[in-house]
Amino acid sequence: MSHLSDKELLDVLADFPRHELTTIQRTEMLKTISEAESFKPKRNFRFQRFAALSAVFILILIAPILYLTNKTEDETPRSGSVIKQAQEGDYFALQDENGKPLYGDSNFGIPNKVSLLAPKEWVVWDTRATSKIMVFLWGKDLALDQTLNIDATHVETGIKEHLNNTSLSAGMYGADAHAVVDFLTFDKRGKWNLEFTVYNSLGEKKKIGEFSIYVKDHYVLLGHSTLLISQEDLFAGFYEDAYIEVKGENLPEEIELEIINEEDPTDISKFIFKEKTDNTTTDGDRISMYKGDFHIKKSGIYSFSVMGESNIVIIGKPTD
Repeated sequence: MSHLSDKELLDVLADFPRHELTTIQRTEMLKTISEAESFKPKRNFRFQRFAALSAVFILILIAPILYLTNKTEDETPRSGSVIKQAQEGDYFALQDENGKPLYGDSNFGIPNKVSLLAPKEWVVWDTRATSKIMVFLWGKDLALDQTLNIDATHVETGIKEHLNNTSLSAGMYGADAHAVVDFLTFDKRGKWNLEFTVYNSLGEKKKIGEFSIYVKDHYVLLGHSTLLISQEDLFAGFYEDAYIEVKGENLPEEIELEIINEEDPTDISKFIFKEKTDNTTTDGDRISMYKGDFHIKKSGIYSFSVMGESNIVIIGKPTD
């Protein structure tokens, strides 16, 4: 190439494959060019010709590397990339042995594929919604020696969680198979894709179905007490028949919810919760449920307190 003119050298460069440089590669190349321009040789013409020849030689060497590097970067999922939301689930009825519809307002999923008896709402960190869930599956090739695997992917962050795996049981309520599972609690609000896969005794797998659910922000946590309203549902306004769950034994018949406006400490409201109901959790813990009404005058920052334990709660403006 030493006999080529400057114009011919530029033509040769133009024929090289074009591959977009990454930000780091562009920065390094601009830095190199800048440093080269700041150097003023005495024999300018010979230096420029030498530099052009060197550039051709360097590009010949690095072009394949740049191509492979960019190809690898394009094929690698980026951290925090958004995951495609799965099919929206829907409520549909199961059937008893006589064909009568059952659980039409709580059986949630994809008809003739997979569904589960869903809770009224999914809430971050809440074990009530994720314990003893019945899953129903459809498929003529389902068998009792197969294992059901359930995974969840957070749509916004791409975080994946393995919820459970268990053996299939015989069909019921019109489904070809069913299982009873405990999920791990969800630790992030937002859309989650639930994926249901079946493995046979040979390790072969088959995806049964996938649908999305929405998980709300956590309840108002007050030490041993929990106000069973998601923090994302709390706005200025009135709340009737709200529930507070309290862990412990020998609890009083009534409890008080105290709400203090942090921006105006003289603004204090107190509400009585009663109609106590006692229960025992699957872990053997004693809990009592109280029912009552309360209201919040305006949006702002408040302190909620029950039985001497409190927490800060941010109240948003009411929505239409």
